[in-house]
Amino acid sequence: MVNMNSQERNKIIQALENHGARLPCPRCGNNNFSLIDGYFNHSFQPQISNNVIIGGPSIPSVAVVCNRCGFLSYHAVGALGILPTQTQNNEQIQQEPKANN
Repeated sequence: MVNMNSQERNKIIQALENHGARLPCPRCGNNNFSLIDGYFNHSFQPQISNNVIIGGPSIPSVAVVCNRCGFLSYHAVGALGILPTQTQNNEQIQQEPKANN
């Protein structure tokens, strides 16, 4: 499992704070949260049906969890201004070490 590095975590925390995500937990009123170490990709569909579309549109997100009651709060990385561009994604892929076969 690959964990976020401290620079990436700090960038996300700073973006959350800059966008006003400072209020207490809506369920229990606690003020202490932890950033989940990873990303979520919420897929969505244009209509309700019995079919599931795999590989369709999605919203990449980060989540914070209340340290008291466990309430999860998801935040779209695009709205936070930290969604990597296609160029950044390509650069990251080129920098990743290749697995030995």
